[in-house]
Amino acid sequence: MAGALEGLKVVEIAEGIPGPYAGKLMADLGAEVIKVERPRQGDGLRYVAPFYNDKPSADSGLLFNFFNTSKLGVTLDVESATGRDWLDRLLRGADVLLVGAMPAQITDRGLNFEMWHGRYPQLVCTYVTPFGLEGPYSDWKGGELVAFHMSGLGLATPRNRLSIEGQRPLKAGGNQALMIAGLSAATGTMHALFAREGTARGSMVDVSEVEPLASFQFLNVARWTYAGDTGDRGYGEGSRRFWCADGAVSMLLFTGQQRQWEAFRELIDNPKWLDEGNYQPPLSKIKEDDPFWARVNEWTGRHTKEEVYRKAQGLRVPLFPENDIASAVESEQVKSRGFMQAMPLANGDSVSAPTAPYTMYGTPPQMRGPAPTLGRDNRAIFGGQLGISDEELRHAYEAGIL
Repeated sequence: MAGALEGLKVVEIAEGIPGPYAGKLMADLGAEVIKVERPRQGDGLRYVAPFYNDKPSADSGLLFNFFNTSKLGVTLDVESATGRDWLDRLLRGADVLLVGAMPAQITDRGLNFEMWHGRYPQLVCTYVTPFGLEGPYSDWKGGELVAFHMSGLGLATPRNRLSIEGQRPLKAGGNQALMIAGLSAATGTMHALFAREGTARGSMVDVSEVEPLASFQFLNVARWTYAGDTGDRGYGEGSRRFWCADGAVSMLLFTGQQRQWEAFRELIDNPKWLDEGNYQPPLSKIKEDDPFWARVNEWTGRHTKEEVYRKAQGLRVPLFPENDIASAVESEQVKSRGFMQAMPLANGDSVSAPTAPYTMYGTPPQMRGPAPTLGRDNRAIFGGQLGISDEELRHAYEAGIL
């Protein structure tokens, strides 16, 4: 099936997660994404666990495979004279140059916007760096842990540390900060391409790994601006966990509206102890050591997550079940939307993996092929597309350029 981005050509020079994730999102929508890797070594993510069947190799890393589906793969030393020439020829017909590196490396490798915009004014150049291309932190190194905490989001995790002195923040699991940076890079790139339709000129997209998550903190910024709350003890929206017979549910605590209080009373079957204790909304004002919380947990413990969730929905109580990965992946809702697909691996095997965080009817994102083995498409791209002879390719390989 033709993709929504069929005909778009992207040259990706990026390692790790954010840049390659941006490239994957475009490749899974049908763009021709040519991933350029370092000769002999390749993307460092190739060698990061977990590995398929726990057997480490350059082609079995599951992170590398996930973030590089549907791409073509070449190797090229872009700092060599020959490598710069071949990169120039690659970019001649490209729509996007996608780069992930430190700002100094971008300049040293000749990948900066000023150079390529001068040569190819229609080219969109997207850069993903830890802190952006400019500013006092631009030369600082980053990563998932740095991006998560410098965004301000870390102060809200884990949830049970809210208002507890001395309990330090933790990072959420996985690579959420870097993946959101990649999603932001892909989105910014598409905006630049839309703008090009009106101007016939490309532009620069500058994405910091920190800022996408920091943009989620608008409400907390307002708290700090208007109330002087620095968030030292963490921010939260009044959510609370209650345990059921088969897991937990989370409920957003009420702001004091009488209608919400009455709905909550009905949810837990209007027990007499509510009146005996003279409890009044909002729930967030009820002390942590009050027997109230144990009694609510006693009620939820007699029911399953699904039972509590369905009843709460009917009463318009803001409550939702907490799913583990197995429950989330196996839910009928997820299955009905085709969110999980068979992901082909570079080593020839396949695993089940999530698709893009959206769908498009008529041109849905799909993993159109496995991540490339190192240098898999050198001959097809350099020979087939650029017309470089087999002898030149051989000499370039022997010289460490390929």
